[in-house]
Amino acid sequence: MTVEETLRAIRDADFHEPGLRCLRLFALERSFFHGLREDVDRLRAHETPSDPREHRHVTHWTRPSGTVLQWSLLNASGRFDDTSADHDRSCLGKAFHHASRYPLLARFVGLFPHCLGFRLNLLGPGARLSPHEEHVTLRTRAGAVALRARFHLPVRTNAEAEVALDGEVFHLEEGLVHFFNNGCVHDARNAGAEERLHLVWDMLLTGSAARFMFGDGPVGELPGRRLGAEERRVRPRRLKPVGGVARVAPFVSRAEARSVSFAEPE
Repeated sequence: MTVEETLRAIRDADFHEPGLRCLRLFALERSFFHGLREDVDRLRAHETPSDPREHRHVTHWTRPSGTVLQWSLLNASGRFDDTSADHDRSCLGKAFHHASRYPLLARFVGLFPHCLGFRLNLLGPGARLSPHEEHVTLRTRAGAVALRARFHLPVRTNAEAEVALDGEVFHLEEGLVHFFNNGCVHDARNAGAEERLHLVWDMLLTGSAARFMFGDGPVGELPGRRLGAEERRVRPRRLKPVGGVARVAPFVSRAEARSVSFAEPE
């Protein structure tokens, strides 16, 4: 599948048609991943998160239950509980401000071009996010129809931690970067006895961002390898009914989305 075909497949799944819902993309080097996990564990222990269960939280609409915490890593303020830029459509004016304390985390965040937001998300044992639907197809400030895409790196997980995309239930594996199409109806639950910690980020799919994430070229400074076509496939564990969905209004219509293209940084 070419990068252009991948773009269209992501768009199609956003409208609940056959398309691209989940992929494995990169496998991180073991030594780097273990160091990154140490940074994440230290951040989780010492920094102040936001709580999506609070009514004013930007993601409270996902109806979280149990222990659900978030550390915002990419913003203008440098505060981990500052969610103000998590879901806007600009990749400009944001930074990770704590490289001296968390050098491998800073290195990881800096690998990915044109990020809109970057977060550390925690689901405690028994915690969940209820089914909800966002949209990855959007209109840029210049008027073009483009995409934003979400990615997950499970840092700590367990066999009972699952996500669902349009009724397909997946387990995302530690140490692997996954594409996760949040335009699908999706939810998450941790039925295990241990915390689930994921790094989660959104990227504006400019040409360079899309080619880096979905192409077949060199990985540059990424400490790991790009997975081959067969390795990228993620098979669902099972299917389940989709219901009780919280939705936000779409940004563009299906007809407008036919003209989807690479975004320009904004």
